Amino acid sequence: PGTNHPRMLTALQKAKRAGAKIVAINPLKEAGLLGFKNPQHLGGMLGFSTSLADHYLQVRINGDMPLLRGIMKLLIEKGALDQAFINDKTEGFQNLIESLAQLDWGTIETQSGISRQVISEIAELLGKSDRIIACWAMGLTQHKNAVATIKDVVNLLLLRGSIGKEGGGLCP
Repeated sequence: PGTNHPRMLTALQKAKRAGAKIVAINPLKEAGLLGFKNPQHLGGMLGFSTSLADHYLQVRINGDMPLLRGIMKLLIEKGALDQAFINDKTEGFQNLIESLAQLDWGTIETQSGISRQVISEIAELLGKSDRIIACWAMGLTQHKNAVATIKDVVNLLLLRGSIGKEGGGLCP
């Protein structure tokens, strides 16, 4: 989400203080995600900031989709899936597996601009998380592959069973 959206940054600050881990994915380094100075609190007015992003993945422009697919590929390989949720609530799981199996790591790393090691760290974090919320803003919504990329955001959360449960879901 853009740093010029103080309501979202306030929600992220609250989540961070409650123990959430935040992964920011953006070609641009956004100051608010690195250190948010909340203007509605005394500390923010005095210049103190809250570091929001635990991980900041500076993807190449249009590199979101290969990054998401790399994360999903690793989650599947590690068996870090909510199989009961997938079986009961989704369709086309086998098609997704086959599609991801055809992707090679050289292409994923080149197109995303993120190393396999970093992608693996994020997959490990998400694979251990019971509740995941994915938030995005206009940059993702309005770029060249917006629909396909947002479908991959949804697929990632479906793999982990993080849709339709408290503390998990999609936040466009």
